[in-house]
Amino acid sequence: MNLNDVRLFIRVIEHNSFTAAADKLGIQKSTISRRIAQLEDELGVRLLQRTTRKLSLTSEGQDLFQRCQPLLDELEAVEDRVVSKQAVPKGRLRITMPPEMGIFIMNDVIAGFMKMYPLIQIDIELSSRLVDLVEEGIDLALRVGELTDSSLIGRKIADVNIKLYAGTGYLQEQGEPKTPNDLLTHHCLGGALSDQGWGFDNWNGGKPVPTNFKVRANSISFCRELLIKNLGIARLPVTFCVDDLEAGLIKEVLSDYQAPSVSIHALYPSRRHLNPKVRLFIDFMIESLKEHPWLS
Repeated sequence: MNLNDVRLFIRVIEHNSFTAAADKLGIQKSTISRRIAQLEDELGVRLLQRTTRKLSLTSEGQDLFQRCQPLLDELEAVEDRVVSKQAVPKGRLRITMPPEMGIFIMNDVIAGFMKMYPLIQIDIELSSRLVDLVEEGIDLALRVGELTDSSLIGRKIADVNIKLYAGTGYLQEQGEPKTPNDLLTHHCLGGALSDQGWGFDNWNGGKPVPTNFKVRANSISFCRELLIKNLGIARLPVTFCVDDLEAGLIKEVLSDYQAPSVSIHALYPSRRHLNPKVRLFIDFMIESLKEHPWLS
């Protein structure tokens, strides 16, 4: 059994497409199709059922994939570790992260990493959308908040401390909330389009309370601008609000109720070994962010 043909078969299944696998590997789609056909002939079984719309594994194909995929990933990981010890790191690293994370947290990390590894090029997408890492060929995603994609594995980088703030002009007009239940009668500015309610560690068992979101946006910078324009109450990173607090533009509210910190994770596809450049970047990032004022 040709190990290279098995490798191609596994990559096709991981990408669920001959075309996507060919683009990622940089070879012709016809070459992959021919090599997998040769593998089937060599084994004497059909591994894939092909239609114009999708691929499906036969029972023999499923068995081959489940048995060989972990072995192949481990073999490639060993190869990468050996090569990385002998060669200067180089190549292209593709990363996606939310805009504010890139602007306020990761800018110094990226600059330091590129100085240390000058032969590595970095493509960065600053976006809040959930990127399909495998389909779009992304090596690493940095995400904030609760993880929902079980097909990815990752590493917790840090926590961001957050509190609730309101514009001083807003509080003069609307009064100050006394308990989290009062948020239903106030104008709240959600920092995510998926916000349904805000929870507190020491209230309601940590469960979100009903919250009146007058505005929801996928940008904390936008919420901050609305906050200082006295349009409501927002939940924002502590360090992000220091200057506005000192200037008297905003005030902390519900200070007796602890908002849970928000976690930052580095994510990568679970069906591939960890790219050596990704490993280098994650280790460098964690070390660089140990003293960052936004993080704990």
